[in-house]
Amino acid sequence: MDKILAKSSGETLLEHTIACLKAAQLLLNSLPFLQKQKEALKKDVLLAVALHDIGKAATGFQKVLRGEQDNWQGKRHEIISASFASSIEGISSAVIFAILTHHKSIPTDGISQVFGCLPYEQIPLTGKESVVWKEMVQEWKENSALFFDEWRRICEHLQKYLEGSIDELKPLSLNPSWLERTSGKRGQRKFISFQDRIYASIVRGLTIASDHLGSSHKIPPPIPDLGYFPILKQNPRPFQERVGDNEGTAILRAPTGSGKTEAALLWAQKNQRPNGRLFYILPFTASINAMYRRLTKIFSKKIVGLLHYRATAALYDMLEADEDIASRPDRQQTAKVLANLAHEIWFPIRVCTPHQILRYTLRGKGWEYMLAEFPNACFIFDEIHAYDPRMVGLTLGSAKLLSQWGVRCLFLSATLPAFLRRLITNTMGELSFIEPDPVKEEDRKILNKKRHIVEIRDGSIVDNMESIVQAIRNNSSTLIVCNHVKTSQEVYSLLRKELPTENVKLLHSRFNQEDRNRIENELVNKFLPKVLVATQVVEVSLDVDFSQGFFEPAPIDALIQRMGRINRLGKTPPEYTNIVVFTKQVNSYKLYCICHGDSHLSTCRVQLTIDELEKLENPISERDLVKAADRVYGSGYQGEDKTKFEEGFYHPDIREFGNRLLAGAHQDWVENIIEKTDGNIEILPNCLLQEYQKRKDNGLWIEANSLLVPIRTQSLSRLKSKLYKYNNLLIANFSYTSDKGLEV
Repeated sequence: MDKILAKSSGETLLEHTIACLKAAQLLLNSLPFLQKQKEALKKDVLLAVALHDIGKAATGFQKVLRGEQDNWQGKRHEIISASFASSIEGISSAVIFAILTHHKSIPTDGISQVFGCLPYEQIPLTGKESVVWKEMVQEWKENSALFFDEWRRICEHLQKYLEGSIDELKPLSLNPSWLERTSGKRGQRKFISFQDRIYASIVRGLTIASDHLGSSHKIPPPIPDLGYFPILKQNPRPFQERVGDNEGTAILRAPTGSGKTEAALLWAQKNQRPNGRLFYILPFTASINAMYRRLTKIFSKKIVGLLHYRATAALYDMLEADEDIASRPDRQQTAKVLANLAHEIWFPIRVCTPHQILRYTLRGKGWEYMLAEFPNACFIFDEIHAYDPRMVGLTLGSAKLLSQWGVRCLFLSATLPAFLRRLITNTMGELSFIEPDPVKEEDRKILNKKRHIVEIRDGSIVDNMESIVQAIRNNSSTLIVCNHVKTSQEVYSLLRKELPTENVKLLHSRFNQEDRNRIENELVNKFLPKVLVATQVVEVSLDVDFSQGFFEPAPIDALIQRMGRINRLGKTPPEYTNIVVFTKQVNSYKLYCICHGDSHLSTCRVQLTIDELEKLENPISERDLVKAADRVYGSGYQGEDKTKFEEGFYHPDIREFGNRLLAGAHQDWVENIIEKTDGNIEILPNCLLQEYQKRKDNGLWIEANSLLVPIRTQSLSRLKSKLYKYNNLLIANFSYTSDKGLEV
């Protein structure tokens, strides 16, 4: 053995450490901090990175890497690395702590069930040197001559030489309180100051990020100046100009198709600070995928990342058109790498769900990254009206926390109700509210644009099927939107009996990813069918333009989104397009109504919406719709919705961030908080099990997973008699077809 290995691939300790140091240097250069802060971090982070894997020199660990033995009996190499670091004079606690915890969290308190913790019995605090630690020390010393040859070369790369004691590795020069989770007076949160805890967390996060990037041999790109990228191909509209000139947090309300996204990017150009990152946040994965495609065309694929729970599959699908990636396995590997990098400190621009931001502010795994990425960043919260009340609360609570770090936020929506505007203003303080100005001619055209004639019709879609079919035959394209998947499937089946099969398409959330991608791509890139029957998925995910619509009753913001898919660009006046909203839905479950019984009709937002639409004079303008939305939501959150909002907004881990910050630990239960707002689980239809297994056997795991169908977790109890487990998969004994999806 003439080399100290760092990886079982054969990569040496020297090679790995130098790769990590290069990544660390670029990460440090990209930090959005003052130069003085960056210099302090540079010293500590580079030292932590140089030292982080020194313990791997132990003979037992080397045997594992060389395949000579299966494991190292649970011994932790980072404990030896931290011991070596403790022998260096003047080294800071933050560096030792980062080295010690770069793989595992601090030890458990012995009460809570916490996974992935360092074994307390191995950690050598003064007077507590265990037998296991002494064994690790002895194994490390057996390779010390070989190690120090590599160490000298590492130090040459660092441009300094740091003497460690070869004769005796020391117990950790670390206050024991750093390792205490308890809330007592000797616990970390009480005994160690907040400033020391947050600084150590930054050093730890950057050390871990450098290790990950060095291991993958990926060097992060520099943060670009967003101002160099052209956003508009024509002169800005007055409201876009005002948004682009606004410095600081703001709210933008503007109609669909008016150029909100371009206005938001102009705002980001104005508000970007040196090395400031951009986070573009949307509520649904379909709209996130569409925005990712859009931003990569404006900026570059090299600097825009996609971040949501199905990002790997989405990227795999998008890469199909890349001629440089010939094979499916290569495409799969590329998609996996890009999705993983979006979780690292890598892409200067990220498109993501609000859940990904909450994973950080609620201190889920990897939360320390936000301490290096969020300060002085720009956050664009798009379609915020579509968040459920708990998510609105969590998001606004997080935005308030982030504002303390110099973050600037832009909240934008086509239908932002006045009460939501008040909540944002009360949370964020002084800010600008911008919308198209009726005094300005170009803005006035937007506000006064009239695209639709809206009719409120008694009964349900099924009750009126005969007249709907007649209207379909007399029109080029029709959109029908139902509130429930089951209703959409029923309506689809009824229409298939009356119209040629190829003229009717169905889209809802219970298609697997493969079929949904196929259907959406056909709608967007090829041609519109004679009729599309859909659920709410069409409200935010598709840039389509139908010539008439029939909708089940829903709150006004949802209806406005549906209307945005009819005569979308308003190019057909004076022949305005017709939209029919029915007074009843087919399914008995009131999806949108939080009140029950006829006595509450005066407070039901669906009924209030119908009442308001009936009052409007046809054709309806964008300004009419905004004012109607304000009246429907005038009272704000009520009842259960209000409770959910307050639970999110006053969440103690956000509200008391400083007091609750525990360096070197994450909160395993954060996933449960996220599930409350994004409660989906994936199941595999039994008829697709054979194809799923075939794809897995061929190594095409992304294509295999694209056969899974998402369902709401709240539906599990109702469906459990038809579900069974197979190799950690939930298999569903329900009918599934590529044209109707999962039928339950």
